[in-house]
Amino acid sequence: PPFIMRLLTIGNETSTRMDIKTDMRMDSGMTLVELLITIVVVTILLAVAVPSFISFQMDNRRAARINELASGLSLARSEATKSNATVAFCPSSDGAACTVSEYEEGWIVFLNDDADDPPAVDAGETLLRAHTGSPKSGTSLRATGIGNGVNFAATGLPSTAGDITYCDDRGDSEARNVIVTRVGLIRASDVHADGSALSCP
Repeated sequence: PPFIMRLLTIGNETSTRMDIKTDMRMDSGMTLVELLITIVVVTILLAVAVPSFISFQMDNRRAARINELASGLSLARSEATKSNATVAFCPSSDGAACTVSEYEEGWIVFLNDDADDPPAVDAGETLLRAHTGSPKSGTSLRATGIGNGVNFAATGLPSTAGDITYCDDRGDSEARNVIVTRVGLIRASDVHADGSALSCP
């Protein structure tokens, strides 16, 4: 019947117009609102992810420096007991001699045959390890008690107790240190040996 045919014609025309609009929308890509929403979501994700990534990097750098110091001090103590000799650990900016410098510039471990105190490398004394410093902007290593170095006797006992504290831009709350106790134990901590809080320059 003509009436039904007319309805079908209108339906087909409507469907065709909807298809054309859909095709036009697909061809035109994202709308402005969709683009703004995408930008907001990406901004939020970056705001969360970037600080976490930076903190992760700083944590890794701190752990590496603390582990290096603990390794050097442990080597000095173990070599002293193994060699039945005095072995020293001291700051060194040139990798060859004890120098008046901070540990961030480097340090050395050597057989201190004449048990100089504070340690000093003399002719003929054997260098066991030299660590070249790599100072980073915003970081520091500050020693308490062992700023000029420490000797380990054949018994494993240190000539003095002390610690070396690592700091970065995050300040006191994220400071860590390596402690040398009076009986020669070497350990990492987030406080001084006496339990007092660490402080950064």
